[in-house]
Amino acid sequence: MSEKIRFNKKDIGAELLSILTTGLYRDTLDTLREYIQNGIDAGATSMSIKITPDTITIEDNGQGMTEVVTRHAIRLGISDKNPITSVGFRGIGIYSAFNLCNSVAVYTKAVGDREYKITFDFKNIRHELAKEQERRKANEPAELYLEKVLEDSVYIEKSSEGIISHDSGTKILFSKLLDDVYQRLNNWNEVTAYLQDVVPLPFRQDFTHKDVIEEKLLSAGEKIIALSLVIGINKGEIYRPYYDAMFTHEGRYNPKFFDMDDYGFAWISINDSRNVLKDKNLRGLLIKKYGFSIANRAFLEPYFPRVVFNRRITGELIIRHPNLIPNAARSDFEHNSTREAFMRTLPKFIISIAKWANEIQEEEKAKEVLGDVYKELIEINISLPQKRRNPDDMLKLNVRLSNLKDEILKPHEKRLEKMEPKKLKEAKILLHECISFVHSELSSSRSRKKTLENRIATSVAREAKEKDVAQVRSEEKFESLTVLLEAFGVNIDRDIKEVISYIDDNILKEYLDETQYKEALRQLKDYLGDKL
Repeated sequence: MSEKIRFNKKDIGAELLSILTTGLYRDTLDTLREYIQNGIDAGATSMSIKITPDTITIEDNGQGMTEVVTRHAIRLGISDKNPITSVGFRGIGIYSAFNLCNSVAVYTKAVGDREYKITFDFKNIRHELAKEQERRKANEPAELYLEKVLEDSVYIEKSSEGIISHDSGTKILFSKLLDDVYQRLNNWNEVTAYLQDVVPLPFRQDFTHKDVIEEKLLSAGEKIIALSLVIGINKGEIYRPYYDAMFTHEGRYNPKFFDMDDYGFAWISINDSRNVLKDKNLRGLLIKKYGFSIANRAFLEPYFPRVVFNRRITGELIIRHPNLIPNAARSDFEHNSTREAFMRTLPKFIISIAKWANEIQEEEKAKEVLGDVYKELIEINISLPQKRRNPDDMLKLNVRLSNLKDEILKPHEKRLEKMEPKKLKEAKILLHECISFVHSELSSSRSRKKTLENRIATSVAREAKEKDVAQVRSEEKFESLTVLLEAFGVNIDRDIKEVISYIDDNILKEYLDETQYKEALRQLKDYLGDKL
């Protein structure tokens, strides 16, 4: 049997480091996230970041590293961290600054131990990689392998500098930033916006619901870390991005919590009007695992039956399932059977959120309708004295009031009886008063007009010698019940006339078609002709 030629350490090229870091950390800001994750995994409760044109400093109050832990920390692609309990667990994040700066110095100290320093000489590695490329261009054999270049450029030593002033903690110094890196990190708004979404931060003081949400997160075992940032002359504490003014009315609705079986839970705040949230960057839900974001707020939008539902809400879906593991790029979860089951559960979960959101929006719609109707009724009521003498105006108001009652207000009455009973009652009373006034004026106007027409007709009939009064009555066509009665001399006072006019307009004409109505008047005319 022939001797086997086996893979060895010299078969792993040094380019692998550049390939890994460039592929996984395409955005310079992702590097900040990776080092913050390491701090949280070390139990840090507060961290600070300072960015200058030439350096980045990241400091935490975590448990620090012993000599043994520092030795494990420099391994590439090997990690002792449990993926079920730790954010970072692939053993790559500490190398994420490879394309940012010339060197990284990690100062660390555990309780009861001394201070250690880990050095990453990325400039030397890039220099060696450039020399290797020149050899390849000259058709010379490759000489540089990964172990050799890391052996010469990454090392641990005892530190006597006293950089860590507390009992424990870690301080990381990025030196000699590359030109394009500082240009990316010098934008305060972009850096803070990134950190606000991806890091498990506390909530802002101007977010009314901060306490109830933080209490829920902490009771579920979620971590929250205080983070301060300095970029040039700008400095301050960084918080989650939510605030009251993102809602139309400053956030009248309390957040709602939704359980997602064994996968986790969500907290959701909805806009307090039938509009999308003012801040487009906060529309939709953000998926988080261990406080760090996965993908972005658009990830869940396709699952909503209507896109607008996702854009009227904001919040976070907190993943607690141990087997839902973020991929290295934090753009999704690793593909496994748990992820498949999770994705099948998502539509039902989102539908329950959409139903709740829709009910809230319908309540908002009802309140808006009531407010608009009440305002219009007041305007109509004020205008009535000026319009009462104009029959055309009264007819238009009659149609509009009927529309306000039956088509606009009535569909929302059940909701409003629960939410705004007092204002609804006031609106209905005002509506009734306006309708009664208009009907009264219309009835009076019709009566006056028809009475005049009837007197003229009666006078003409008397002057016609060839016809008697009975004959005139039998041939005349009447258009309303009150006119017919008056034509036959039936004495009707004002109150009775209004009642008859109301019955005529709202009952007879409402339930009889034109032919039936005329036939009814004809029969009444015949009856009166026989009796009077």
